[in-house]
Amino acid sequence: MLSRNKRLNLKKDFSWVASGRKEANSLVKLFIRFGDNKTPRVGIALSKSTFKKATERNRARRLISTGFEALYTTLPEKINIVAMPQANVLKANPKEITDALDDLLKRIKKNEEDSHKTN
Repeated sequence: MLSRNKRLNLKKDFSWVASGRKEANSLVKLFIRFGDNKTPRVGIALSKSTFKKATERNRARRLISTGFEALYTTLPEKINIVAMPQANVLKANPKEITDALDDLLKRIKKNEEDSHKTN
């Protein structure tokens, strides 16, 4: 699990990030917003409608958290991320989840660079 200073902890922070850009694949949906924080911050939000049992919610949270721990050093400085795991995440292994997160983050970085070039 990421340490407290690397996580989004307040409901207002989750809402603020969730109003930002969105990228998704079959395993996870990411909401991204850049702020004025010094280090990247990550939050994980789950819905009871997607994961009926608490054990499923806990497993999904652990899998996504493990993926972000592996990729944390590659995240841009001022990024804030809210991850919403999809039901398929329970069928995937940790390497597949890490690869899926990495692909989404690369797509975000590419889109960010493209938007800076057009401005």
